[in-house]
Amino acid sequence: MIEQSLIDQIQQELSSHQINVASTDFSRPWGGFFVIDESNADQFIETYFPTYKKSDLMLGNKLSPKILVVAPQQRLSWQYHNRRAEMWRVVQG
Repeated sequence: MIEQSLIDQIQQELSSHQINVASTDFSRPWGGFFVIDESNADQFIETYFPTYKKSDLMLGNKLSPKILVVAPQQRLSWQYHNRRAEMWRVVQG
């Protein structure tokens, strides 16, 4: 389970970069995620993928930026997507 204080800290970090959260889901066994408002994709890229251009990251038809938060001692399950590609960056941990 993810502590509320960590969720709040991440929310504040996103807000400090003028990145709006469209929704959250922290009901997953491994933790949860923030779905970033697609209109903030440029700011999200500038903040978390500064060496890339938006065109470099447009691997599919649209961007769907998210922040995943994985609880200690938990792991994600492997999933394969036919219609999209993913780029990941570990920010902390």
